Amino acid sequence: MKTTRRNILLSALCCISTSMANAQSFGGNYTTEWQWDMNKGTNWVNLLRLEMSVPLWKGGSLEAATLHVAKTGDGIIDDWQGFSNIEADNMFAGIAVLGYMHEWKAGHLFVGVRNVNEDFFTSDVTALFTNSSCGIFPTIAASYPIANYPLSGLTVYFDVSRGGWTFRNSLYNGVGYNGWKHHDNPFIINPKRDGIFNMSQLEYSWRGALYYAGVTLHTRRFVFDDEGEMAPADEAVHKTSCAWWVYGEQPVWKSDGKTITCMA
Repeated sequence: MKTTRRNILLSALCCISTSMANAQSFGGNYTTEWQWDMNKGTNWVNLLRLEMSVPLWKGGSLEAATLHVAKTGDGIIDDWQGFSNIEADNMFAGIAVLGYMHEWKAGHLFVGVRNVNEDFFTSDVTALFTNSSCGIFPTIAASYPIANYPLSGLTVYFDVSRGGWTFRNSLYNGVGYNGWKHHDNPFIINPKRDGIFNMSQLEYSWRGALYYAGVTLHTRRFVFDDEGEMAPADEAVHKTSCAWWVYGEQPVWKSDGKTITCMA
């Protein structure tokens, strides 16, 4: 029997930010979606992100961001990929970022809690799919229980830029968390159980085009059952697994501030 599904998704986005003395900054980003399957199923999903940056001394600052998710019901479309970029379980004050950032002329260093979406797959094209598995490729997002939205984890991140080149690298606890319970919070570091996850990416910018090559390494290989559900971390195989990617974004038409870009 063949079935077809139709759905309508209406989305609104609101941003607000303020700056105070000594370059302190506070900001917010609110996104709301009303979802309808053109039958009886409806859902209202809301995502609020609050963020701040407080300078501590020259080049250093405290960075923080929290995620708040509220929805009226469960997802109305049973889609493995997920058609909504913000739909997640109800959550209050989940930590997306919390730690120390140091900035130099040609680079940054961050130590603390962070999620993968802050630094990787944030280009002009992939940013259109922020939080969805189409933004961070499914070979990464669906293969590891990493610090991918709405999860976060303890991280050491750095990037270095020179000319048109940028190199990024993040070392994470191998499993992401977003709760406030003793065994479910992003401050957990347990390499013996969760393993270690590393993500590296080399970027090159040339005449408006962007080119990327990257690789991930995880010290665990996670097991999936017949229905595609991932087994817990303590059942993972103690064997290194990896994924890699190469892609580029090339503007093909520009006019009056408008651009058409091709991604391959």
